[in-house]
Amino acid sequence: MNADRLSKQNIFAIPVGDIWGFPNEKVYVVYAPLGGHISLATRDNVAELVKCADGETVKDSVKRTLAAFQASGNVPVHYLPKSPDELFQIDILCNYTCNFKCIYCYSAKGRSHGEVKFENVKAVVDYLFKSGRRQKNPYIINFSGGGEPLISFPLIKKTVEYIHEVADKTSYRYNIGLVTNGSLITDEIIDYFAAKRVDMAVSFEILSDLQNKERGSYDKVASNIDMMLEKNYPFGIRTTFTPESVSRMCEMIEEVHRRFPKLHKVVYDVVLAPELFESPERLREYYDTFLTEYYKAKKMAGDYGITLESVAVETLSMIRDRTCEGKIVLTPSGTISSCARVSSPVESQYENYIYGRVADGEVIFDTEAFSEILNMHNIYSGQECEGCFAKWNCGGGCRLFHDSFSEDFEKVRCDFVKKALRFELVNVLASRFEKQTGVSLEAHLKKNL
Repeated sequence: MNADRLSKQNIFAIPVGDIWGFPNEKVYVVYAPLGGHISLATRDNVAELVKCADGETVKDSVKRTLAAFQASGNVPVHYLPKSPDELFQIDILCNYTCNFKCIYCYSAKGRSHGEVKFENVKAVVDYLFKSGRRQKNPYIINFSGGGEPLISFPLIKKTVEYIHEVADKTSYRYNIGLVTNGSLITDEIIDYFAAKRVDMAVSFEILSDLQNKERGSYDKVASNIDMMLEKNYPFGIRTTFTPESVSRMCEMIEEVHRRFPKLHKVVYDVVLAPELFESPERLREYYDTFLTEYYKAKKMAGDYGITLESVAVETLSMIRDRTCEGKIVLTPSGTISSCARVSSPVESQYENYIYGRVADGEVIFDTEAFSEILNMHNIYSGQECEGCFAKWNCGGGCRLFHDSFSEDFEKVRCDFVKKALRFELVNVLASRFEKQTGVSLEAHLKKNL
């Protein structure tokens, strides 16, 4: 069925019959991402909507249905920023040094002894809180990146103190966070972060054999996690899956429940490492396994009272025209990168991601470079996004993925995003239907279709 007229209005008719074992076009989800509207439909229902969109004569009920899908909702849409002054996500990459050798590390080529200068950090903080810039969203300030940030804990402490000193005299809203490998955490650090309201995510592979093989130091990290749980410090675990580990998601949830019973927040992430995938077929196998195992693990986690999330899978709440809205990423070299995964001058993509620098205590942006970066990879620039029902959730895909893989791999990533979103849409409708009727949507469809 040709529903181009609908898709031009950002209303998408998505065949989903195969999810319940029907012919694919027997059941549709009609989805209007900009309005936040989702509904189940038959092929005949969709055909009537298409006629209405084409200006043909239809029943008034069909006109009302189409009008409902055309109506705007309360969905926040994140559009491309016009300048760096609109950015609210800030990453401070403390150093290029790390005590781990993770097999999928994106910044291993940039290793050195360089550390970000405090005067450069101060310039960024002053820009955020002293320049009079308008604030639409709370600042998300993260210590992360090119090395292990806790190697630079004295610098982090000095920065946090300065942020509070400057920001608390203003009305600006902000959150401070840190991503760490977990091996250098101490009682002193946790007590300080708790007092200063610094959030933390620990990159951890949960199972001892995987942690020791892919990252290292299982015993040390597990011991530090125990300490943080005893202190009731709020934090989460982020696990990145390789082709070797992706089938062990449920095993990890079982291990969290058994080994870390007080831990209630886990995030599962896909890996971005071209060297781990010799062909598009291998990447497709990986994504298919990730999706299947993730939903099994999520159900298990819910039964155990564990919150399990994955930004790679659960994109329904994110409506944007570019995957990454843009960041101010301060590198140890004193430059401003658009991506926390590209930070060192020795990295091949470095020059393509830099759009500013800190000089003489001032943040200087190259607005032309910024515009070029933001407009290079989004839902308007990619031919594959035209008419795609997932484009407003996907945002056109990660630029670094696009720059790291060939076009054949890009198609596999697109298929993964679309498959994941179809499941999400169906899950929303199934949950809504069961709450309203007390009957499962699957049982209802199989009885009535």
